[in-house]
Amino acid sequence: MPEQALTWRQIVLLLATSASFASSVILNKLMVNALPPLTLAASRVLLALPFCVVALVLLRRSLPREPRDRAAVALASLGIITVPYTALAIGQQTIASGLSGILYSIIPLLTLLLGAVFLRDERLGLARFAGIATGMAGVVVVIGPSVLGGLGEHAVAELITLCGPVAYASAMVLMRRFRHIDPVSLTTGAFVAASMVLVPLAFVFERPLDSRPDAGMLFTLLALATVGTLMPAVLNYLLVRQVGATRAAIAMFLMPVVAVLGGWAFLDERLGIHAFAGLALILFGSFLVNGRFGRAGAASMSAPAAAIRATD
Repeated sequence: MPEQALTWRQIVLLLATSASFASSVILNKLMVNALPPLTLAASRVLLALPFCVVALVLLRRSLPREPRDRAAVALASLGIITVPYTALAIGQQTIASGLSGILYSIIPLLTLLLGAVFLRDERLGLARFAGIATGMAGVVVVIGPSVLGGLGEHAVAELITLCGPVAYASAMVLMRRFRHIDPVSLTTGAFVAASMVLVPLAFVFERPLDSRPDAGMLFTLLALATVGTLMPAVLNYLLVRQVGATRAAIAMFLMPVVAVLGGWAFLDERLGIHAFAGLALILFGSFLVNGRFGRAGAASMSAPAAAIRATD
């Protein structure tokens, strides 16, 4: 039976979800010159955390209580929040927001690959293997020119940024063994754990209290914590409920396209032809995985719990 066409409201929700994903890399790029990397990552977490706590209280949820669950959430927070936020803040001091979005679009394929390696219930057929190989080739095309030119500042920034998607995909595979944890509890616990890591690190390696962002930068930081961090979780959750995880995955694949367009429109960024060629390979590889934009793509770089539940 053919799938029912999306309604215009669902299309708007799909585009809004994709835009919220992309807003993370754009807003983060706007902040990298105002705050040091660890301070920026810690500030993003601290501003988002109260909203998570309010949701936890209003929905009458609680943080995970079992020691094993707490350890899993703490470990997942490193891959879902701490490493990606820090790597993005460091990398974007050099590379464009659109390029960051392209590199993060590899998350679904990495998740599928790592799941096949570490989870017994995941198997790769020929089409999926070809899709992953094509997507990885896209990453090589994106960062290859910088690396071949020597490990200069730009190449190092790209490799550091790439640590975020790798960490994120690893954490998502880990959390598939803990699907019983409530998504609100998981998200709040992850932000609590991340704050306990990032805030001390910021004070040890940087001087966060010496930063003096103006009112405009503070507004941008608040937007990063809400629009770029929390809103994707909410919108992705609503999208999955309305259209299912398979078609909701399209939002993630549109994300790098929106990020590139946003970087061009708001930051006057211009990417080389190799970046667009790499993006095309990544998107085509994602298409090959299931013959369409399938469940492997239902992941978000900004919404931990929503991303994990969307891949169920």
